[in-house]
Amino acid sequence: MANPLPNEQQIYEKLKSENITIHPLIWELIEHHINNDIYMINLIIGSTVMDGEALSQENAKKILNHVKAINDFLGKLGKLTQPKSKNV
Repeated sequence: MANPLPNEQQIYEKLKSENITIHPLIWELIEHHINNDIYMINLIIGSTVMDGEALSQENAKKILNHVKAINDFLGKLGKLTQPKSKNV
């Protein structure tokens, strides 16, 4: 992980100790949308590496579009599922 939260370990401990779970429908959405975009990014990067070529501008734009799609999805999901106040 590139930049963990300063209190990330405490968050994981709280999730475990309070048995905080995510509804299966939310997991279904997360797995579908994020896994699809990560898969596509992996295909683009993997084929570039395997071919020994530099990343083309076209493929870089495709990757950025998939990253934007992940960000848009997480924003939409967050608006629908986060409580009004964040108490962690």
